Amino acid sequence: MHVSLAEALQVRGGPLQEEEVWAVLNQSAETLHELMRRDPSALGFVISPWSLLLMPSGNISFTDENVTQQDLRAFTAPEVLEGLCQSSLSDMEKMHMYALGMTLFWGADYEIPQSQPMKLTEHLNSILLKLCDDSTLSRLSTRSLLDACSTHIRNSTCDPAFSYVRRLVRLVLGSLSQLDGLLSQTERESLPERSKEIRDRLRGKGLPTDWITFERLSGTWLTPPG
Repeated sequence: MHVSLAEALQVRGGPLQEEEVWAVLNQSAETLHELMRRDPSALGFVISPWSLLLMPSGNISFTDENVTQQDLRAFTAPEVLEGLCQSSLSDMEKMHMYALGMTLFWGADYEIPQSQPMKLTEHLNSILLKLCDDSTLSRLSTRSLLDACSTHIRNSTCDPAFSYVRRLVRLVLGSLSQLDGLLSQTERESLPERSKEIRDRLRGKGLPTDWITFERLSGTWLTPPG
C-alpha cells in the first residue's frame, strides 16, 4: 500500500508544511542515493506529485506507472526537454534533482491563492531553488541534499523525517476506504496546469507589468520600473 504526494494533498486540501517538505526531501534523497548505488537501471522515471510515493514505513518510493506524459512535462529538467542525451549517472542524478525540487515547490504551493506567498523559510526556499537551477552544474547532488537535511534536523526540534511521511499516508488511509479513483479525470487534467504556473513563476514569467507583485519563489517584492 502506498499514497502518492498528489493524493495526500488532495485529501488535505492544502500545501505541505515546512517540516513535511524537509522530510520528503530527506527521504527522497535517501531513496535516490540508494538506487544510484545499487541499481541505476531502475532510475527510469520522472519524479512528480503522481510518481512520488509515500510509504506506510515512512520511506519514499518512485514509479513510472499510471502517470501520463502530460503530467510529467512540468517536472522534466530543461536539458531533457531540449533532447540532450542523459548518458552518465551524474546526468541522471541532476535530472532527478530538478524534478524533485519542482515537485516539492508544487507541494508547498498546493491550493495557495496566487496572491499569497508560500510559507517556506528563506533557507528551505533557497535549497529548492538550487535543486531547480537551469544549470546542471549549479544543482545540488543527492549527497549535498542529504547533508543539508541532516544539518537542518540536527539544528531543529523536528521529529524524525519518516514520521512526517507516515502522517501524510495516514491522512489518506484514514480518510478513504480506497485510493483508486481519488483524482477525477478533470482534476488530473487541471493539476499539471498548477505545476506549469510554478515553473513559469520560477522562471520569472507571468508577472504583471502594472502592479506591485509578491513573487513567492524569490521571496522578494518586485515593482515594475517607472
